[in-house]
Amino acid sequence: MPKNESRSRLLIAGTLSIANLALVGSLALAGLGAPVHAQGQNKETIVKPTRAVACPSGWRTPDGDTSLCEPMGTLAPKIYAKKEKETCADGYYEVYRLWCSTKKP
Repeated sequence: MPKNESRSRLLIAGTLSIANLALVGSLALAGLGAPVHAQGQNKETIVKPTRAVACPSGWRTPDGDTSLCEPMGTLAPKIYAKKEKETCADGYYEVYRLWCSTKKP
């Protein structure tokens, strides 16, 4: 095999290796920026985990629909629904065993 051909192959292989490392690195960094398991919100209506549970403080049931909770203004605490045996994310407090809220009960 001529020297120029070997050199070209090595150059191509090196370039592909660097591109591969860049791709793997970007995927790793994208994983770090992924959202936390559960993030609460206080902008939109949320479906209750069960109709029997009340809405957390700062939230209310919209007119006639007991399956939903809506924020009472812009200062409503952030909430999310959880399963009964799960724990709340850092910075959230358990409310009525089925909600996690940024406001202590």
